[in-house]
Amino acid sequence: METTIHYAFILDQSGSMTPLKHEVISGFNEQVEAIAKLKKENPDSEIKFTLCVFNDTIEFRCINKSIDKLKPLKSHQYEPNSSTALYDALGTTIKKVNEQFMPNDKVFIAIFTDGLENASTDFSSTDIRRLLAQAEEKKWEIRFFCQKEDSLFYKSHLGISDNQMMNISLNEAGFRVMESEICWCINEMVKTNKKSAKGT
Repeated sequence: METTIHYAFILDQSGSMTPLKHEVISGFNEQVEAIAKLKKENPDSEIKFTLCVFNDTIEFRCINKSIDKLKPLKSHQYEPNSSTALYDALGTTIKKVNEQFMPNDKVFIAIFTDGLENASTDFSSTDIRRLLAQAEEKKWEIRFFCQKEDSLFYKSHLGISDNQMMNISLNEAGFRVMESEICWCINEMVKTNKKSAKGT
């Protein structure tokens, strides 16, 4: 029996994202459409999706929802403003996924931010480093998407490894790189899942 793939996307909605609003919405919708197509091509694969949108507050737009049940993100549903509580978003999301996670399930978490943490109150960098280490022990896949100039900060503060860190440009091309990497990772999980289900 194939196990569930949990995909959580942590999306920056701080004020500095305003110039990228169109790219975020179109890129997100293309990503979801591609993964829903993958699910349709592999009907026995269960792909559950969690979306966490953050600025100085944390908002879950959906939790553990079937990827093929998602509706496109609309303009009024993504309004950048305020600051960047990334640690709180990441810590809260990991806890939410843990609530749904079964021992044989697979987990993929993608984080996108255009800047540096500056507003978290519930989780520190030490907390997040510990949670990420625990996730790695469970063989969860993590991808952190940000500008190259921000990557050194997150590598040093959170212990993000080179294979987890993805430097992208903040434009349409960069979002396509992110979409491609996310879809590739989910596809690899689906393929591994099918092999495990067949006992090979």
